[in-house]
Amino acid sequence: MHAYAYIMETIYDSKIDKRGIKLVKKVLGLIVLLLFAFGITACTEETTLPQDPETLIVQFVPSTAVDSALLLKLKSLEGMVEAQLLAAGYDINVNISISTSYASAIEAMVSGQVHVAFLTAQQYAYVTTEYPGEVEVLLTSVRDAYNAQLGAGNVVITDPATIIENANTTGYDATTNSAVKVSSYYSMLLIRQEDMAAYEAAGIDWLKGKNIGTQSTTSGSGYVYPSLLLDDNDMKFVPNAEGPNAAEGEVGYTTISGHQTAVLALLNNEVDGVFTFFDSRNHATAYAAWQEANPTLNIYEVTQVAALTTPIYNDTISGLASLSTGLKTAIQNAFIAIIATTDGYDALQIYNHKGYLVAVDSDYDGERALYRFLNPVA
Repeated sequence: MHAYAYIMETIYDSKIDKRGIKLVKKVLGLIVLLLFAFGITACTEETTLPQDPETLIVQFVPSTAVDSALLLKLKSLEGMVEAQLLAAGYDINVNISISTSYASAIEAMVSGQVHVAFLTAQQYAYVTTEYPGEVEVLLTSVRDAYNAQLGAGNVVITDPATIIENANTTGYDATTNSAVKVSSYYSMLLIRQEDMAAYEAAGIDWLKGKNIGTQSTTSGSGYVYPSLLLDDNDMKFVPNAEGPNAAEGEVGYTTISGHQTAVLALLNNEVDGVFTFFDSRNHATAYAAWQEANPTLNIYEVTQVAALTTPIYNDTISGLASLSTGLKTAIQNAFIAIIATTDGYDALQIYNHKGYLVAVDSDYDGERALYRFLNPVA
């Protein structure tokens, strides 16, 4: 408006006739109104359209220790994702980061510091229940079925007792079948073979008063689903340091960071059992030192699967709901394409993922129901 006043003053200072002044005033007034209207529209569009980031922050929450070699593999995903997004028309930098826990990853997402995160189904249920509208599932992972899960004709077995029997059969080695994909997995209770007779005699009550290795309290297979299994059998976890009261149905738990580390604690007689994902004993290097020290022992024979929880939906790749629809689609296509490559597949074995499928929020209604059961409103 300062420019408009200056122009008008200039016009008055000149010797233009009154009719000319009126005409110029009308034209300039129209120009100002048009510019003002354009400014309002532009501001409105700028504040309502999703704002995609210049750098896309993707966060992993590893279930096992991350050494320098694994970190390099994860960081190699940055270039792969950038290339896929660029091909889809998004010239965006990608930064891969590592979180120490699902809780911190979720906190970073809801505060807008992380745009995409690898969350378990339970963590997705948590964030969509407690922070509705903030996070949206993009993909669900699929895994190769364990042979213990397959019957004749590669039909997937859903009876837990049959899967347990197969996993405890001599010769079982946790091999998988790449021709059969499954969208869920289990948490297993693993105990020493020497304790199986006592467990079979007492059933799940054998756990009362025992010291069981678990993962953090936010881990689906390492704590959450085992807690539900105990609750269904009138038992509950208490910190082992407090001294669990068997008569009260208490089961002591000791938090151990990493599923394979928990299995090693069982092998070394540091705990009575462990809850880990099925089947965490299948790892290329985690048990190398133990095997070297015990060359005559077979990890699948000295440990036995005692129980399985209800099925757990596979991990998600989730993104901020505020990302544009086009970018979300590009991210989905990027990871589907990347895991189909040798290098991408290798990098994503931090989770043993074998592929991805586009997911929708309603797939996780059951997970939210479980979350609400475990977290009743006071």
